[in-house]
Amino acid sequence: MQVGVGSCFGTFGELAQGEVVGQPFLFTFPSPFYSQVRFIPTKVGSLIGKTKGKKLALIAVERTLQLLGQSQSGYLSIESSIPVGKGMASSSADIIATIRAVAASFAVKLSAKEEAIIAASIEPTDGVMYEGITAVNQQTGQLLYEFPDAPELSYIGFDSGGTVNTRAFHRDKKHYNEAEKQTLEHIFCQMRSGLTTGNIEQIFQAATASAQVNERFLPKPHFSLFLDLAIHLQAGVIIGHSGTVIGLLLDRQDPILQEKQKEIIEKVRIEAGWQPLIIF
Repeated sequence: MQVGVGSCFGTFGELAQGEVVGQPFLFTFPSPFYSQVRFIPTKVGSLIGKTKGKKLALIAVERTLQLLGQSQSGYLSIESSIPVGKGMASSSADIIATIRAVAASFAVKLSAKEEAIIAASIEPTDGVMYEGITAVNQQTGQLLYEFPDAPELSYIGFDSGGTVNTRAFHRDKKHYNEAEKQTLEHIFCQMRSGLTTGNIEQIFQAATASAQVNERFLPKPHFSLFLDLAIHLQAGVIIGHSGTVIGLLLDRQDPILQEKQKEIIEKVRIEAGWQPLIIF
């Protein structure tokens, strides 16, 4: 046994989310925010740690120990730069970082699939156990598609305020109408195609359409402002489908990227009174 260390990235919302042919899907969009976890195993005592508000991470410890066939307890410490309750995968990142730390304390490296199974047994999960942009079934953690050659995207993200209890939000299953189901099927295919072929316009269109569908379930303040900016600047709207963040996707190779960023910041400041949460 040894001190185990694990880390995992968060996200900025999701590129798209919904269901296709009755199965849920989520396109994970990584962010530069991280959860960092240390686990010190012990042979006696109760599982403890600096984990205020991180009960799901403690469950992740127990389930990882069970998978490894270990009965030890230990001390868990979590440090995270990911805002909580905003739709940035804070709990998913905590869970995956915890699984990695516990496994590392026994000199074991679990596969991303094994991590996903543990995570999904605790709550619906983002695809943060996999590398880069991926499509997953958030209920099971199953990897649907990987996109190692996805184009480079820039984004400006804002927080619309407040928090969302994601566990409570997911307990209320969304019931899409027939028109929404058809739209989501198109979104899934369009996003997959855009990420595979590098067609940024398809990515922007699919992300925006996904955000529009989600407005019926969790509306965002000033959504029309972001929609107008997306049309005007040839950008895409990105949101936390179960959170409070909203932003605009841009082409990182756009020669006038900085001018577009400045225009977004200025217009959002004037009309919504918000400052950027992240510019990446």
